[in-house]
Amino acid sequence: MSVYSQNRVYLDHNATSPLRNEAREAMLQAFDTLGNPVSLHGHGRDARKICEDAREAVALAMGVCAQDLIFTGSGMESDNTAIHSAYKAGCTHMLVAEMDHPATINAAQNCGAVCEKIPCNADGQTDMDWLRDRLKNWDSAEGRPFVSITAANSETGVIQDISTATDLTHDAGGLILVDAVQIMGKMPMTYNVDYLSVSAHKVGGPQGVGALYVASDAPFTSLLQGGGQEKRRRAGTLNVAGIAGFGAAANAATPMPHLSAMRDRIETELRTMEPDITFFGENAPRLPNTSFLALPDVAAQTLLMGLDLEGVSVSTGTACSSGVSRTSRVVNAMGLTDKAPLGAMRVSLGYTTTDANIDTFLNAWAKVRRYNQRVAS
Repeated sequence: MSVYSQNRVYLDHNATSPLRNEAREAMLQAFDTLGNPVSLHGHGRDARKICEDAREAVALAMGVCAQDLIFTGSGMESDNTAIHSAYKAGCTHMLVAEMDHPATINAAQNCGAVCEKIPCNADGQTDMDWLRDRLKNWDSAEGRPFVSITAANSETGVIQDISTATDLTHDAGGLILVDAVQIMGKMPMTYNVDYLSVSAHKVGGPQGVGALYVASDAPFTSLLQGGGQEKRRRAGTLNVAGIAGFGAAANAATPMPHLSAMRDRIETELRTMEPDITFFGENAPRLPNTSFLALPDVAAQTLLMGLDLEGVSVSTGTACSSGVSRTSRVVNAMGLTDKAPLGAMRVSLGYTTTDANIDTFLNAWAKVRRYNQRVAS
């Protein structure tokens, strides 16, 4: 870690969580392994064992069978692979939650299928009554039903009712994909879905490694063509060190309910300082580490830059869309654009977050706001 980073407070874990020491050590050991995991000789077997041990660890954290797990290059690749597989299996009309991550929305819109968005309410919860009615009136000409729902929104942290969505989808004879990238390592995972995607760097593993669970009876078509790796399900030489880091991070990551007290303290103290502040999704079940907020008369990027100058790293939303000055897509979907006309800001805590970090953030916020108010006057 650079000296610059060491002196900063990091509150952007939903974008990426710092590499855990356990993952770093596992990767360093894997770098000393010479073989290709598909080679039959001893060096190859050593590399393959590293990958299979990691597969077991990641599968255990996901609550799935290791034999049904495919390593990928990212959560986004996992989502794209699942959607590609479903489309090739006849799911030519897809229902994608409006609160989904761009990884699923964009893939569904561009795979050739008709993409229909499942609306949400003002709390950011996917409308299960709408989904029930839509599936009840499904036309066989639309192909096999396919539903995609992100388990927890990366911006608001709102947790979706995956159990109900799964039951509705399966009762209609359909397939369901759940993007669990934000859930893994924060809450237990017990899903009975057809496709389940996760990503290493959200749990303190390395960037550039993901995994996709494919149920044994779910259709599958490889997205990447080439060699026979991953039982011919995902071509390309395995990233042995990255996979080792993923496995170690999955072993080390445990649910962090204590973060909710830190998150609640942030929201309580900010509300005292800012009576007009809005916390999106606060009335719905949320991840314990996430707060998505806005002031009606202050640009989110102005707050972000001010906090950055004070040594605090936060974000204005999902990392895949950051750097773009506009109203949050998620806020628009919730019908609350008037609450955040100048954008919203996300504070996301993680395993490195301390009470002292929260003190620093709140002090930095107060300093930035005093400066902004002086400038405005």
